[in-house]
Amino acid sequence: MKPFLLEIGSEEIPARFLPPAKEALLKLLDDSLAANRIEHGPIRVYATPRRLAVLVEELAEAQKETVTRKFGPPWAKAFDADGTPLPAATGFAKSQGVDVSELKKTKKDAAELVCVEKLEKGRPSAEVLPEIVTSLIPRIPFPKRMRWGLGEFEFARPIQWIVALLGSDVIPLTVAGIASGNTSQGHRFLAKGSVLIEHPDRYIEGLREAHVIVKEEERLSIMAEGIQRIEAEAGGHAVSDDALMQEILYITEYPYAQMGRFEEEYLELPRAVLVNVMKGHQRYIPMEGSDGRLVARFIFFANTIPKEPAEVARGNEKVLRARLADGRFFFEEDKKTKLDELYEKLSAVIFHERLGDLRQKCERIRRIGLFISEALGFNLSAQVERASRLIKADLLTHMVGEFPELQGFMGTIYARAQGEPEEVTRSIEEHYLPVGVGGPLPQSDLGIVMALADKIDSLTAFFSVGITPTGNLDPFALRRQTLGIIRIMIAREIHIPLNRLISAAHSTLEVTGKLPLETVQQTLVDFITTRFRFAMIEEGHNQEFVDSVIPIVGQDIYDGFVRLKALATQKSIEDFARLMIGFKRVFNITKQLSDTSPVDTSLLVEQQEKDLFQLYTSSHDPFVDAMRSRQYETGLSILVSFKETIDRFFDKVFVMAEDERIKNNRLTLLTKIKEMFLTYGDFSKIRIEEISRTSV
Repeated sequence: MKPFLLEIGSEEIPARFLPPAKEALLKLLDDSLAANRIEHGPIRVYATPRRLAVLVEELAEAQKETVTRKFGPPWAKAFDADGTPLPAATGFAKSQGVDVSELKKTKKDAAELVCVEKLEKGRPSAEVLPEIVTSLIPRIPFPKRMRWGLGEFEFARPIQWIVALLGSDVIPLTVAGIASGNTSQGHRFLAKGSVLIEHPDRYIEGLREAHVIVKEEERLSIMAEGIQRIEAEAGGHAVSDDALMQEILYITEYPYAQMGRFEEEYLELPRAVLVNVMKGHQRYIPMEGSDGRLVARFIFFANTIPKEPAEVARGNEKVLRARLADGRFFFEEDKKTKLDELYEKLSAVIFHERLGDLRQKCERIRRIGLFISEALGFNLSAQVERASRLIKADLLTHMVGEFPELQGFMGTIYARAQGEPEEVTRSIEEHYLPVGVGGPLPQSDLGIVMALADKIDSLTAFFSVGITPTGNLDPFALRRQTLGIIRIMIAREIHIPLNRLISAAHSTLEVTGKLPLETVQQTLVDFITTRFRFAMIEEGHNQEFVDSVIPIVGQDIYDGFVRLKALATQKSIEDFARLMIGFKRVFNITKQLSDTSPVDTSLLVEQQEKDLFQLYTSSHDPFVDAMRSRQYETGLSILVSFKETIDRFFDKVFVMAEDERIKNNRLTLLTKIKEMFLTYGDFSKIRIEEISRTSV
């Protein structure tokens, strides 16, 4: 075993490209080594703005030997009864380059075939790795790719160098006209010349000496120490977050923290404006005092150790000052115009070329919002009418035009300043929520109504004109909006039939080429239930349990979720897995039957079928009552009580009796039990082994 190093050096790659590229590079190499039968130890991937690197601590020096099988004609056509080879056998042996005596008989798909086994010796890894690497590098995915020079090769940024080492030996290869070697590059400003990497074990330390911190955790530690140093010096607290720290991480190879200042007068701007300007545009970290209010100081990171720190700080202060001055100007200008006036101008802003303008969207939101408000018993008609005029108006403000991330928030600020009712004011910001996975949800009733109305309008509108997410492409964030609907309905325990909600949205859409309601309902419900399934599995729910409630989710998201939660509590009940075995027997024997006729008690012969019928009749009404009142744990307990009786029935009763009347009567009883179970969920989706594996 030898260590293997691959480093792809390039011009600066955008920070947001690097985390997914790292993940893909790890998988691509792991899959390629496995496919080529090269055993290896742990794979570690590193990224800085100028390099993607992968380090394998141990990699086999040769492929594993393998035995390959080639199948030929049927044995009976290749050899006669005495074992004498026929032309089919000799022809096959010749085509495989072996003697007839080496042919073997083997079974494949119940057929006896001629087979030849060949030992394939492993090639040296040094011979295979160039093929792997040259195939792997072009497949690293990036949101955007570019070409350079006269070549056709594409990568995130032009490749400048490649290091490929197996032990101390260079693996010779060429990608994008760049030949591999053992020479890397240090820090662009702090290092002098190239860096010789004599062995993979020296890679991280060698680059550290050249002022490149390859390990992300080490760079993060340096950043954290820098922040703590400035906090101690300035007496404030950094307002940081993981997303900002990751972005800074991937724009620096040698991060160095400094503090800057700005004028106190800018603290009069809304906090969100200050934070957005510093974080989103300049990648600065705001600071706040012990009272939780922002102070006129910030932290920034240089990608070097500056010779003149004060001069670098002044440069960053100048940049921020200009941005804050713009923000203050926009803020003051926006306050001169009523949001109501901007609503009238939304007709000039296209929402989508096939779906009209933003004013038309606001009108659709109004009508859908009125439906939702009534369905939930909120009595918010007047508030919905008012909010629908204001929720998109801030898109035409100077501030949101310059800082799009502030949409909704600025509308709330301006509406409050203009004396709008507080509930209407809050709904402007809340209707965009949740913004991301795990983000906060709308809290006010009106915010919930407007958020659901906006999201279901977008989903229904795009699906109604045949625009749906495909693969990784989702330019209108329909998956995110779907997850928002799911999260809101679950968190606020909202029961609205999906088909009614989609129908309400579909009826507001006045566009040419609109697909029929039934088509939209079917495709959109499938889309929503698929997102629900992914979300619940991601949260750790048993996949079979999730699948069993999907038909319910397609009718009522929250109802399906509550049933799923009740199922999760049953995983620890020992009898539940046994119950599913019995249900599967009931289901399989009655799969094609429906509950249409009563059970004839005079035809119940065996005691076990009488017991099963008695249990069914005594349990049916309590089960129906439990389901109606959504007492799903009670409903499941009733179903679990069938376990022993179903087991005894199948142990002692032969369903397919010779007497046709008795047979049909037994099938009728089992069909009724099947329908009772399916009222809860599609238990046919539940695999017994999965319950046992995930039970606690």
